[in-house]
Parts: sequence; structure tokens; C-alpha cells
Amino acid sequence: MTLHALKLTARILTITSALLLAGAAHAETLRLSTLKQPGSEGEAAALKFAKLVGDRTEGRIEIKVYPASQLGDWTEVYEQVMQGAVDMAMQPLATADDKRLAITWFPYAFTNYDTAKQSLSPGGAVFGIVSEAISSKGLTPLGVYGEGMGGAGFAKAVENPADPELKRNLKVRVWPGGTTHRVLLERFGFNTATLPWAELYTGMQTGVVDGQIGGTAGMALESFKDITKTWVQYNDHFEGDWFIVNSEKYASLPEADQKILLEAAQEVSAARFEQVKAADAKHLETMKAAGIEVVTFDDATLEKLATVARKDVWPQIADELGAETLGQLKSSLGIN
Repeated sequence: MTLHALKLTARILTITSALLLAGAAHAETLRLSTLKQPGSEGEAAALKFAKLVGDRTEGRIEIKVYPASQLGDWTEVYEQVMQGAVDMAMQPLATADDKRLAITWFPYAFTNYDTAKQSLSPGGAVFGIVSEAISSKGLTPLGVYGEGMGGAGFAKAVENPADPELKRNLKVRVWPGGTTHRVLLERFGFNTATLPWAELYTGMQTGVVDGQIGGTAGMALESFKDITKTWVQYNDHFEGDWFIVNSEKYASLPEADQKILLEAAQEVSAARFEQVKAADAKHLETMKAAGIEVVTFDDATLEKLATVARKDVWPQIADELGAETLGQLKSSLGIN
């Protein structure tokens, strides 16, 4: 090879290396925090999201997932995403500074997986309400990772749980600040008591309370399997974690990459909606195998319970959302 050719080859290699380094230097790294534990389905979903984004942006964006609250408690991370100190998160929404976000657990905003998926997707009522509420905080929602439909677990038998008119001598724990479900349970014929989460197991074990509400069958198996005698699948709310991103960071990305992030989050969310239905069913079967009485309802009964809740309970808890937000929810459901 001639000296000229060698010099030309070297120059080409130098230019190529410079271009590669420039491309690497311009790669965007986004940090995503989640409560999900390593090896869990939730962490796998976050990693899937990161891979989809990395592949579809051809490496322009790398999402680094931090599981198990490595970047801080989820309430702290929520603030950090608002401030831009953390780019993204997959976690619950902090409702302390905006009551509209109570919509995420508002009783019977939907009653089944199909209506939940529709309402919690872009263009859906709850997704729109959440988007409006958190946009002023500097946050943009991209999707929802579903944990499952909510229900109630009891340390004893429950008489005819499908009858909302029956008065029962059972006391059910609601979380501090859980006004929505306190009113719901009392309308369904139960007594209620406020108890911190840390005291709930002992409370059910000793009879301070007879049951608990606010979680899914899977969560009940994790924490209360040995003391749960009856599980009632009320489908009172849908438990989920939200993919959220700092709005300023999101807006700084090219429009094509913004679309990729949204579509990737929606793809993961849609897949989870299919999985979570099967996961809930599996958890109910696990309960039955463990000797727990499992009560489920057909669609007609669920609609009956929802109708009672919307007619009698919603007016009493309207302040939890505010008149405008409640009106949006009613409109989405065709309720006057």
C-alpha cells in the first residue's frame, strides 16, 4: 500500500472514530426509578420499556432502570421527577397536593379490565384527568402498569357480600385518609376503622378489625395469606403504577423520540393488561387451593354494585375529586 493510501486510510479511520464518538456523546441517558424488586414482573416490564426505547431510537436514548427504590422513597422520587433530578418513574402518583389524583382509586370508576384499559389509556377519561392534573406539576404520563383489580380480604366468613343492603357486624380497615372506601364500605353494610398498614396484620389477627380493603388478591397473598378466610373480588378499583416523565426533559427530545417513548410505554401497558387479568385469576386459584373462600361476581352483579356506589357513595365523596373532575368522570360513563 502506498504512503498516500495509508494516510488516506488513517484519515478515514480518524473521521469515522470521531463520528462514532460524537454519536455516543449525544446519546441521551434517562434514569427511571421504580419500587419493583429485582426479578419481579414489574422490573421486567420496566426493562422491556427501556429495551424498546433503546432499540427504536437506535441507541439515541438509553433508559437506565433503578429498581427497589434505589433512588429514594417513591414520594421523594415523585418530587424529584417534578424537579427534573430524576427523569422518569414507574410508580403510584402522589395525591397529597392535588385531590383530582384520587381518581386513581376512586371506587367504581370502572368495573372490569376492558373499561379500565380504555379509561387508563391515552384518550381515556382517567388518563386525561391525570394528565391534566399532573401537567401543571411538570409531569407527563405515558402509560399504566397494572397490578390488578381491587377487592377485600376478611379473617372470617362474609354473609352474602353481593347484597349492598345487608347490615353486617364486620369491621373493615381503611387506610388513613381513605375517605372514599370508608363511605363505600359503610354503604355496603360494613363498619370501618382506620389503621396504619404496619398494624394491619396484627389487627386482623387479634380481631381489632375483621378485614381490609385497598389492594389486590396478589397483595393479600403476599401479606395476609395465613389469616385471610374470605376474599371478595369487588373490582372496586384498579391498582396500577404510572409511567411518568419530567415534562421539560420530554419536551427537549425530538418529536419522533417522544412518540417512541409514548408508544413503548403503551405497548408495555397493553401487554400487562392482558397479563394482569390472568395473574388475578391465578391468585384467586391460589387462594382457593389454600382454603380461602373466594367470592367473585358476574358482570351484572358488578354493575349493580357500581350503580349503588355511583348513586349513593359518589355524592358523599365528591369533594375527594372536585366537582369538575367528578363531572368529567360521570360524562365518560354516560351518567347524568
